[in-house]
Amino acid sequence: AAQIDHMLKDAIDKSRAMSHELSPAVLHHGDFRDTLGWLAGQIQTKHGLIVRVDAFSRADVQSDALRAFLYKAAQELLFNVVKHARVNEARIRIRRWGQCICLSVSDRGRGFDPQDLKATTGFGLFSIRERVELLGGRMKIKSSKGHGSTFQIVVPDGELIKKAATVEPVDLAEEKKPAQGEGQRRLRVLIADDHEIVREGLISLLSDEHSIQVVGEAANGREAVNLSDRLRPDVVIMDVAMPLIDGDEATRQIKRHMPDTRVIALSMYEEHENVEKMLAAGAEAYILKTAPAEELLAVIRGKTPGG
Repeated sequence: AAQIDHMLKDAIDKSRAMSHELSPAVLHHGDFRDTLGWLAGQIQTKHGLIVRVDAFSRADVQSDALRAFLYKAAQELLFNVVKHARVNEARIRIRRWGQCICLSVSDRGRGFDPQDLKATTGFGLFSIRERVELLGGRMKIKSSKGHGSTFQIVVPDGELIKKAATVEPVDLAEEKKPAQGEGQRRLRVLIADDHEIVREGLISLLSDEHSIQVVGEAANGREAVNLSDRLRPDVVIMDVAMPLIDGDEATRQIKRHMPDTRVIALSMYEEHENVEKMLAAGAEAYILKTAPAEELLAVIRGKTPGG
C-alpha cells in the first residue's frame, strides 16, 4: 500500500510539474519577456542550455491566445536546440513593432539544410509554421550546416489576430495591383536596419498596405547606399546606428545622388544629437521604433509626424 501511495504521489507531482511548464503563472501576468526569462531558467535547469533573452523594447502581448502560442513556440524551438544543435547556449529575441510581435530563437550549433526538414507529428517546426500562418504571420528558418540556426516568427497582435481567423484568402497576384481608381503607383520602400528581426517586422507591417511596396532590405549602411542607387526607392527607412557606414552618412550619400528619395530615420532613442545629425544629413523625419505603426505609415506617405 505504501508503494502504491508513493507511486500515486509521484504521478501527481509529475502531472503538476508538467502542467506548470505548459502554462506557468508568469505566462498570464506581467511583461512577456518575464515569461521568456522564466522559460530560460527552466530550460537551463532541466537541460543545461544557457538561454540569453534580448528585449529591444517592452513586449506587451495583448492577446492571451498569442501569448500562449508564442510561449509554446519558444519552448519547442529551444527544445529543438537542445536535441539537435549540440551547443550550450542559445538566444531569444523579442520585440514589438507596431501591431506585430517579432520573436526569434538562434544558436551557433551544427545547423542543418532547411530543405531536409520533414513534416513530423506533434508541435514541431511544421506545426509552428502552420499556426503562425493561420494567425496572419510568417515564420522564417535560416540555417546551414556548421553555421547555426535562426528561427524567426512575426505575427500580428490584438485585433489583427481576430481578423486573421476570419478574413478570406487573397490572390497575391491581384493584391499587388493598385485598387481601381487610385491612378497612382505604389510607393517603393527600402528598409535599412542591422537587426533582421526588425526588418522582418517592418516587412510584415508594410505588406498589408496596398499603396506600399518593399523593394529591398539592407543590413548595413554601405548596403543601404548601394541598394538605393540600384533600386531607386521613393523612401528609405534608415536605422540611425548602422554598421560599416553610420545612418547619417548613409543618408547623406543617398540624398547627394538621389535628392528626391525621402529618408526616414529610425531609432530606439530620442537623443537630441542623433536627431540633429540625421535631419542635417537630409532625413525628412525621425521616428522612434516604439512609436505607433500609424505614425510611421503616415510619414512614409509624406505626412508630417502627428499631422
